Amino acid sequence: MATEKVLSYILRNKNNDWQLLVFSQTGAPEAGIQIPGGTVESSDENLTSTMMREIEEETGLNQNLHLLEKILFEYYDHPIKHEFQKRHFFLVLLEDEGLDRWRHIVKSTGQDQGMEFNYFWLDLESDIVLAGDQHVGVGHVRDYVKYQLKK
Repeated sequence: MATEKVLSYILRNKNNDWQLLVFSQTGAPEAGIQIPGGTVESSDENLTSTMMREIEEETGLNQNLHLLEKILFEYYDHPIKHEFQKRHFFLVLLEDEGLDRWRHIVKSTGQDQGMEFNYFWLDLESDIVLAGDQHVGVGHVRDYVKYQLKK
């Protein structure tokens, strides 16, 4: 049986450039660069509420977020965790510019409780490679921005 996961491509527009929110984990460079996400829990109402809960737990963001689209679904055999995952990728817009960089201590009931994440933004047009093949949907994100969010 697959472990159900949600992952979020969080975008902002700063100076007419689209950027993607990513993080690294303090003290664990081997974990690589990632996007916010987590496990669907039995108490979650639906995937959208799971996604919003995970964003708040992992980033501290809880305002000015707008769900744009669920853009991708895939099965993934995680080679490090030895876990078969059913992953749902969402596209979320941060409607203000927010901070350029910040650190956040995860507040959750899960395995990442107390971990420190270092957040920063990548230019959406840069060469983005994320841990655990989380970059699988970046092309879809670029297409969405190009055709749905043109300014």
